[in-house]
Amino acid sequence: MDRAAVVGTPEPLRFGEKVLIAAAMYFIALKLVFALGGPPLSDEAYYWMWGRHIELSYYDHPPLQAWLQGLSHLLFGTSLFALRLPTFAALAAVLLIFYLAARRLGGAGWRPVFLGSAVVFLASPLLGFLSTVATHDYLLVALVMGSGYCFIRFFSDVEGGARGRQSDLFAAATLLGLAGLTKYTALFLALAVMGTMLWRPRLRPLWRRWELYAAALVTLALQLPVLIWNAQENFASLLYQGSKLDGSGRLAGIDLGGMASFLLQMAAVVSPFLLVPIALRLFLARAESDFASVGKTLAIWLFWSATLTFLYVSNFSYVLWWWNAIALVLVLPFAGRRAGPIALGLHVAWGVLINTFFMISFTIMPLGLLRAETDLSYGQGELAAMVRNAQLAHGAQLIVANRFQTASQLAFALDDPNVTAIAPSRDAFDDWFDPTAHLGEDAIVLVVRWDDTEYWKRHFTSIQLLEEHTVQRFDRTLATYELWLAKGFTPSP
Repeated sequence: MDRAAVVGTPEPLRFGEKVLIAAAMYFIALKLVFALGGPPLSDEAYYWMWGRHIELSYYDHPPLQAWLQGLSHLLFGTSLFALRLPTFAALAAVLLIFYLAARRLGGAGWRPVFLGSAVVFLASPLLGFLSTVATHDYLLVALVMGSGYCFIRFFSDVEGGARGRQSDLFAAATLLGLAGLTKYTALFLALAVMGTMLWRPRLRPLWRRWELYAAALVTLALQLPVLIWNAQENFASLLYQGSKLDGSGRLAGIDLGGMASFLLQMAAVVSPFLLVPIALRLFLARAESDFASVGKTLAIWLFWSATLTFLYVSNFSYVLWWWNAIALVLVLPFAGRRAGPIALGLHVAWGVLINTFFMISFTIMPLGLLRAETDLSYGQGELAAMVRNAQLAHGAQLIVANRFQTASQLAFALDDPNVTAIAPSRDAFDDWFDPTAHLGEDAIVLVVRWDDTEYWKRHFTSIQLLEEHTVQRFDRTLATYELWLAKGFTPSP
């Protein structure tokens, strides 16, 4: 008798499934090595500092990631484990969504669909490995995927002639609201949902149902902390995000070089073998069910609404490659169904190459192809010891750095949320550091030569260079710091 026919007996793993499991284990191992061995990257430490200063919202982004960091610190203290634990909780949620989608798409043959989607996600440098970095993007990806999955469930039921479960609709709205509480680019999912409802005739009657507007109110209600904070701060965060997207205020002309740079970087970090063979195959293939058909429409709307926006912005502003991470999120639950063996094999090979490169660069030694700021992640422990010894020797009350990233990393290494930054551009330190409370105090100032080295000097009556310190790794110089004693703090005009 066929073992698969025996009730309760799972079908034995096929060779291809064993290969996928091995690939997934390799990528998860890379994530674990980085999570437990890599020093905090500058943005990770910055958002950890947000978690030590809980606010309604923040200048750079909405607050949910900071709140989670604050909770993790409250439960587990200051450690790499606590810093990156939320990223693995998000990974578990992503894998659960892949499982649920695979059961709908593959039926009894769900296992290879699930494993394929999981490996496509884990192998992608941006979506997989870098989702272990405790910034906002890991959380945005998980929440957008969860919201999108619930919207697809609701829409596919409506397409099949049912009324649709209110639980799916309100779960989708809640997760969308939480995504908006994570990063402003969650707006692209809201646009994709509206576009899908307009594009598909059977969904258009939803515009006349009260549940849709009640769900929209749930999403909007979750934005209240951001709205209140912005109202109190003269809409500083919204204006800041707008200035990043349009520094010139207008489109002066088509910049083919800027658009090409954006597309090439996106292809490289997402994986060219996910962006073209797998996503394109999903977009062009005929869907086998209402679930797959609605999912395809929503994925297409999300991809183009985000990608075309950033492609436009790249004509007059530099677009950072992770800004468009949201574009391919809803491709991923269907990737295991649409990834052919050749495309999947190439994607995995690309992921092994780039993700291993990232792991080595973030934990062992920068390999020279990353941005220069990455080198500043190394030597945090020795810098913290040097700063603390100088503080004790000179009786300084303040610890200061000349850039917010360095101040955050130093604060994490010292486990001291009172470390501050004095820099010419606005950052979150300006919101929780009260200059008048520190009038006349002395400070130990850690200066990075790569950034503005003069502005902080205006805040003290006298300064004295104590020493220079070079951070090295395997006899290679990564960065040189200056340590200063600064006396008589005074707020700058």
